[in-house]
Amino acid sequence: MPDPLPERPDPDDYLRCDDIIDYDDPLVEETAEQITEGLRDNISRAQAIYEFVRDHILHSFHIDATSITIKASEVLEKGHGTCYSQAHLLAALMRAAGIPCGLCYQVRKDEDDPEGRLVVHGYNAVYIGEIGKWVRLDASRSIEEYDFSFDFEKEASELEVDTTAGEYDDPVVYINPSKTILKTLGKYDSIEDLKGNLPDKY
Repeated sequence: MPDPLPERPDPDDYLRCDDIIDYDDPLVEETAEQITEGLRDNISRAQAIYEFVRDHILHSFHIDATSITIKASEVLEKGHGTCYSQAHLLAALMRAAGIPCGLCYQVRKDEDDPEGRLVVHGYNAVYIGEIGKWVRLDASRSIEEYDFSFDFEKEASELEVDTTAGEYDDPVVYINPSKTILKTLGKYDSIEDLKGNLPDKY
């Protein structure tokens, strides 16, 4: 995978709060404080936040959820989200802890689609000041898929793309969630409807 390419050079731009990455919500603020309590450096705090979302926020598709979560606060409250929504929560918790975090996207084959249609996958990248680099994090994969050894010097996401099949990786680290993704999430009333209409663009 190519190195992450920040949309803007100043990491502080990746600390913004908005309607989707709403870390001003008391539940998000309190959760970030609880997760990072007693941790003194950004590496350990980022790891703790990442592992919290990865291990405790379920993927909506895996549990056959009925509702669609979008905002970070509602993902946290309901305990589940799509890859896009899990990325919104991870960004909110990281930013609440003062760790710059952005949104990343890939276009890859839908493993649950018999025809393998191309769909957008969402995840994150965080800036770790102690090592001076952006690192990708994908909190949406099931717990069984992980090797629990963790090293911020390496990519936490192992999602390589198959360019011969039309898949591609966008190296840009975006400050804001994709408007196309948000529109898609808000368009459908059920996870079942969303499953069959995942976006192929962002």
